[in-house]
Amino acid sequence: MFSAGINMDYAATGLLTGVLWMPYFNIGMGISPATLGVVLMILLAWNAFLDPVIGNLSDNARTPWGRRRPFMAVGAVMTGIVYLMFWHMPPGLQDLGKALYLIVVGIVFFTSYSLWAMPYYGLQLELTPNYDERTRLTGWMAFFGKASSLAGGWVLAIVTGKAFINTATGKGDILIGMKSGCWVIAGVIIVFGLLPAIFVRERYHFTERKPRDPFWNSVKESIRCKPLWSLIGISFFLVLGSTSVGSLGQYLSIYYIFDGDLSAASIVGGWKGTVLAATGILSIPFWAWLGERFDKKVMVISMLIFSMVGHLMNFFCMRPDMPYLQIVPAVFESGAIAAVWLFIPSMKADTADYDELRTTRRREGSINSFYSWFIKAALTCAMGLGGLVLEVSGFTSKHVHQPADVLNRMLGYYLTVPIAIWGVALGFALSYPLSRIRMAGIRAELEERRGKI
Repeated sequence: MFSAGINMDYAATGLLTGVLWMPYFNIGMGISPATLGVVLMILLAWNAFLDPVIGNLSDNARTPWGRRRPFMAVGAVMTGIVYLMFWHMPPGLQDLGKALYLIVVGIVFFTSYSLWAMPYYGLQLELTPNYDERTRLTGWMAFFGKASSLAGGWVLAIVTGKAFINTATGKGDILIGMKSGCWVIAGVIIVFGLLPAIFVRERYHFTERKPRDPFWNSVKESIRCKPLWSLIGISFFLVLGSTSVGSLGQYLSIYYIFDGDLSAASIVGGWKGTVLAATGILSIPFWAWLGERFDKKVMVISMLIFSMVGHLMNFFCMRPDMPYLQIVPAVFESGAIAAVWLFIPSMKADTADYDELRTTRRREGSINSFYSWFIKAALTCAMGLGGLVLEVSGFTSKHVHQPADVLNRMLGYYLTVPIAIWGVALGFALSYPLSRIRMAGIRAELEERRGKI
């Protein structure tokens, strides 16, 4: 039940920012990519600001239902309800009004989402004390996440398909499609968000009142946690490199491969998502098996290098005459990055034990929210950078057929920007200090001091 909760995360934020945001609001509504990038930067900056506050509140909460579960229940329901408002914008708004509407709705939405996400990921860090079982737990989360992306890969194809024809153009219309599809997605958000809140028991179920860990003191303790900085560096630059060209890759498929045909590109995108999800699911046991034979650090370093090689294969595989060939590098790149995200949460749980040994307190919520702050900062920077890259390339949604020089610049940026950024992530991976042997010693010291939990 806990692992299934990851479906809520993907439905709420993965689909919104990674699949639907640019096609709906740029291609569908005509808002410029630079404006949409700035709006997302504002929203993710707000989310990053809020996460440490919610994480600290969750760590200090003492209720009959636990520290995490009440936040998760309220957050899931609120997130699903507010999600609907994105796709039912009042008619007649000008560009500034549309941007302001997205900012206001987005602030309420990401506040609701943070109420769910910070306790959820804090709960993940406490569920098991075992070094390898933590990786198996994230393996199950990855399984459900891949299942979500399998379905999510077809969302754009469905909402631009024949079921939602615009009578004026005779083609599928994303604006019409999402006004119906958003109700289904909102239901998924609520149902899967409530599952861990209702059915999962907390391992550290404190009911007695203890001295509150002040917010700024908790921040200072997180700053002093050296392994956490290695994980932050890996994740920040991995997210920055991937997300900054996410929309660019989507647009290359639409305009470089399919010459502006959104519906045709969405079909290939659906098959691409299906292949990536299927291969991702099939590879999870293999990555988990390797993780039990090598240190997590070794696996992360290897997968970062593998992802760079996979991404560079796009130079040969982005071909208008063979549109499905783009799936090949995506399998290599996405599979390697997915493996990194399999190990990072497990390494965060190890870091929480390291932190407890140093501070004598369980601070999963604060650790995860401090880490999350930098991930949101990476997303914020990436959204701004992604919109900027599109602008600099010369792309404009006013032209169905983009000039050849614009398409070549888009492809060049797509190939080079992630490689440079992921190189920095690789440097942080080399600095991570917690090995399997070190974690066995930390666990023994903790259990000797406070007993087994």
